[in-house]
Amino acid sequence: MKYYIPAILWSLLILFLSTTGGINLPSTWWDFISLDKVGHLVVYGLFSMLLLWAFTQNRQLTLEKKAAIIALGISIIYGIGMEVIQYTFFPGRFFEIPDIIANIIGSFLGLYLFKRFYS
Repeated sequence: MKYYIPAILWSLLILFLSTTGGINLPSTWWDFISLDKVGHLVVYGLFSMLLLWAFTQNRQLTLEKKAAIIALGISIIYGIGMEVIQYTFFPGRFFEIPDIIANIIGSFLGLYLFKRFYS
């Protein structure tokens, strides 16, 4: 259980950041390459990496396809869920498809980096 604490704490940080007032970040000429989207990539990349680390440390799952699928599933569903929660319960927050895409790409990037440097 102790190996899951970093992932749980990270998910709580994501929840806090997703539900507090929006942060106005400067964007570039194309919104998808904005600091906001880079933030989503990093946050969800780290989340999937922490989940993968917990699975491998706990020895319940080796770094195989099953662990990767579970970690990606949790990270992606959590990212989509945060967008839905923002839109449904928090005025001034929006449901944004580009954020979901950045979350998904970040989750896959975290998997790639974890496999590349952990193995």
